[in-house]
Amino acid sequence: MLLEFFQIVILICIGALVGISISFIGQTGLGIVLPIVLLFTGDVFLAIAVNLLNDLITSAAVSVEYIKKKEIKLRSDIFLIIVIGIIISCFGVFILMTTPLGAIYGWFIPIFIMCLGIVFLKRGFPTYESVKKMAQNITRKTVKSIKNEQELADNHSSIDKQIDSELDKIQGFISPGTRLYYILAIAFGLFIGFNSGLFGASSGLVLVLALVIIYGYPLKKGVGTALVLSMIISFFTFVFYQLFGLTINGHVYFSLELSFYLALGSIPTGIITSRYIQKISAKTMGRAIGLVIVVLGGLSLMFYFIT
Repeated sequence: MLLEFFQIVILICIGALVGISISFIGQTGLGIVLPIVLLFTGDVFLAIAVNLLNDLITSAAVSVEYIKKKEIKLRSDIFLIIVIGIIISCFGVFILMTTPLGAIYGWFIPIFIMCLGIVFLKRGFPTYESVKKMAQNITRKTVKSIKNEQELADNHSSIDKQIDSELDKIQGFISPGTRLYYILAIAFGLFIGFNSGLFGASSGLVLVLALVIIYGYPLKKGVGTALVLSMIISFFTFVFYQLFGLTINGHVYFSLELSFYLALGSIPTGIITSRYIQKISAKTMGRAIGLVIVVLGGLSLMFYFIT
């Protein structure tokens, strides 16, 4: 497809917003990219595939800062979630392309995106502090088998210290090999897989929570590692869209032009925002992007019914 000049400008601006979005705890650019590509092309599968590729490229750019600060640590035990996520994402893509579910996505996805935008309008982006509180609360509820108040207080204190830790040491809150450990790993893997396969989301935020809650990662190291893991998920899901697109529908879902202009906006802003993330008001920025998401979702929905 040959893009008009105004479309190129819009794509670069949308890409810039994606760079900012992913810099905040790995938040996917799904809500921004998908409706605009849907507007330009009318193809839901192409929109999802383009978003996956852009998430992959932007996450790679943002992760550079975390690599420099050595805030990434890959361990063999965390790949249980990734393997489950990849398998389920493959299943999700297959379902989307072989059932009537794909046909309703033209109107369902914009409505879902508008709801996501309303959440951002009310609360802003998830930040280090908000994710830390979320992880603390979920972890405390998960490991609540404490007999007395003193042990409970000590346990809460150790959770808080581990999440805020700047050290390389990672000490899990849940014993590896226990039933709870596997239940949580499988649950997170299933959610990440379906979220990626059916919606084209990189699930960076969910991966951060999984690393902190199940494996005891400090938050900053969890964010850096989650960016790398979300790249793996996005890559495999993107490949599944190409393979199933070719074998089921007879063509791949890829646009070099769309991806290039999105990356032109997302890579610089992703790098810059990741450096100065603490100086940006997540609430204000989240509300601004939330408004954009609601408008884009509404336009996509309107044009779906018009066409």
